[in-house]
Amino acid sequence: MEVMTSKRNKRTVLLVKENSQEASQLCKLLADIYNFMVTTTLEEGLSAVRRMCNNLSAVLVDSELPDHACETFLKQMSTQKKLQAVPVLVIASEESVPQKMQYLSLGAADFITSPYYKELIMNRISNAIHIKDSATFPELEKMLRALPANIYLKDAEGKYVFATHYWHHIEHDNDPDWTIRGKTDIEIRKDKENAMLAYQSDLKLLADGKERSYVIEVNADNILEYLQITKAPVRDENNEITGIIALINNVTEQELLKQELQRQAYLDPLTGLYNRSYYEKYIQELPEDCFPLSIISADCNDLKHINDYYGHLAGDEYIRISASLFRWVLTADKAVMCRIGGDEFLIFLPQTTEPKALALVDMLRKNADMFSIQDQHVSISYGVCTMPDNSWNLTNCIRQADKNMYADKSRIKTMRN
Repeated sequence: MEVMTSKRNKRTVLLVKENSQEASQLCKLLADIYNFMVTTTLEEGLSAVRRMCNNLSAVLVDSELPDHACETFLKQMSTQKKLQAVPVLVIASEESVPQKMQYLSLGAADFITSPYYKELIMNRISNAIHIKDSATFPELEKMLRALPANIYLKDAEGKYVFATHYWHHIEHDNDPDWTIRGKTDIEIRKDKENAMLAYQSDLKLLADGKERSYVIEVNADNILEYLQITKAPVRDENNEITGIIALINNVTEQELLKQELQRQAYLDPLTGLYNRSYYEKYIQELPEDCFPLSIISADCNDLKHINDYYGHLAGDEYIRISASLFRWVLTADKAVMCRIGGDEFLIFLPQTTEPKALALVDMLRKNADMFSIQDQHVSISYGVCTMPDNSWNLTNCIRQADKNMYADKSRIKTMRN
């Protein structure tokens, strides 16, 4: 096997030729464009292709090879899967049209015929390489459909060009010929709120060219899903934005696990109420519609006595059943119940006036007899303070609730004595 040139930055082309003057002339003509490897027999040519198919850009085969070797070569190239990616061009200077059509039917990508014009030959070889290197749009779409993710393309107006999957939260006819092409999210999505957000996000991306990645919650057909959407702009050779390419992954399982882990991180393991971390988060992010907001400060009575006489396991149970009392009475009021330490609790009652909060505390006292440990009923001191609106200072309100709770604790102690 002969190597005509060895410059590294050139594409490598294999020439399978008889010792013809025309084939040699072709090598010299294109020597500054391609690295040529030359073989003179069918066996050498096929061996070279098998060995170097990943590094070969094209094969030129001489139609003047003896014993119909050109036809045999084409058949071998077209029937072996590994070799099909390498385009084959036939050097055919004098063949008739029927012979040329036969070469095409056997897998030839094109012909090179005399007289040889350098630019014309270069274009033919380049086109053959490009065709083999490029999958057709249907082929590409078929490959992408094999992936679990939904990949879609939109034009510069936010209209779909194609999508690999039609997911259940879009509205479309049962007609198998229905296509998403030319439609916007607003036209096809069942969840119109999410559809409008998606459309607005597309318009922003088309305007600023910034990639985006976010997770949305979708609840269509009573199926809760979380979808991660990643989008990027498509640009032309002038760097102008011509559309959007995007990827949708169903991350429901991961998102639910994340939420569960977050929920567990905010729960007190002893009582199942919210812990101090959640309490601190809650007071930093009070909802605007929570007012009037009533705050109940609660503290167990007799815990030291329970711990001293029955042990700390009994003391823990005392704290647990106190939490059970809160849930029994306050759950219907959407109370935010927090154990902030030891036997200390803070309960937030959104949209609850002070008279209603005091009535709930009265219910807590009356229902305490339902909960007991070691034949001793639960006893809890309470203090209430209400914020009518956000002009009040939350910290001061919590302090006032604590102050009122300690006053209640003193009252209970005095009554017992």
